[in-house]
Amino acid sequence: MSLRRGWRWLALLLVACACIPGIALAQAGPPMITNDTGTPGAGHWEINLAATGDRTGHAWNVSAPDADINYGLGERIQLSIHLGWEHRSEQRMPMASGLGPVELAARWRFLDEDKAGVAMAVQPHWVLPGPPAAQHKDLSPATQEFVLPLQIVKTFGKSTMGVELARHFVEKDSDAWQAGLFWARPCPLQWQCLAEINTTRTDHASTQTIANLGVRHPINEHLLFMASLGRQVSGDRPRSSPVFYLGVQVLK
Repeated sequence: MSLRRGWRWLALLLVACACIPGIALAQAGPPMITNDTGTPGAGHWEINLAATGDRTGHAWNVSAPDADINYGLGERIQLSIHLGWEHRSEQRMPMASGLGPVELAARWRFLDEDKAGVAMAVQPHWVLPGPPAAQHKDLSPATQEFVLPLQIVKTFGKSTMGVELARHFVEKDSDAWQAGLFWARPCPLQWQCLAEINTTRTDHASTQTIANLGVRHPINEHLLFMASLGRQVSGDRPRSSPVFYLGVQVLK
């Protein structure tokens, strides 16, 4: 996908955001794929611990435990490390397990909604491959990847809408565009309900799109329950393939 087409795609997503009526306030990020512009705050931690994965054909791909650790360096900057213990289970084959890729990231929110009317952030990612044993078991890619996302969030009344557009630069492989659109609202009994469409187009290849629904619920002031369930609606994998996330968020 060309850069011009990618920015045209982002513009269309922003128009879609402006046309959907507001209902409630919430944010994306875990358990969604699409990220928002939020940061934990100066000196605070946000730790997401989960089991997440999908089914591809006759194989289950699961990351458990999956750890996403974030630290607030000031009010607008977030430092992150994301890693998981990967498992792959195929029919009539022994389960393979090992450390997957390690993702290092830093988010900078350069616009705040209360001052600019919209929140915007960039969050460069550097993805390092897992150890050779995990690569041999097909639990980790063998090459590095650099990801540059732009994240935009806007509140409409009580609802929150967000867009994320990212370019993936993959060492010794095809690069890709990724775009996500999320919507969030509160539901009864302190639940938060979320929905998203997230799509990835690899250069000179097909587009894979996932539709996802999620929930969050506070257990106490420092702990949130999070879950999501989705499916791939286009792409090379079977359309019935489930995508899931089940975990907790610890706030300190």
